[in-house]
Amino acid sequence: MVEFEDLIEELDKLGEKERSKEIERVAKDCVCPHCPSYNECADKKLEYAFCITGKSDGCIDTELGCLCPTCPLAQEYQIGVMYNFYCIRGSEKEQKVN
Repeated sequence: MVEFEDLIEELDKLGEKERSKEIERVAKDCVCPHCPSYNECADKKLEYAFCITGKSDGCIDTELGCLCPTCPLAQEYQIGVMYNFYCIRGSEKEQKVN
């Protein structure tokens, strides 16, 4: 099993196009689109996998509920449930720093 830090390190080595493709691949089980905080704007911008990609780009600004602790993506990469509301508060990596 690949841990979160290893995944981020691998993603950081990729170019933008390759990084996007890899995020799409690993995020197949992402629950962001089903979250109460997710909205139409984020859907139109194809925003998801906030635990990896960080805050929403201006779409999600209200904490209406959070599915992060139940996300199969977070569990697969051992992100855990230490943080949540990645769409508003930032990625796992960003929240660890703050």
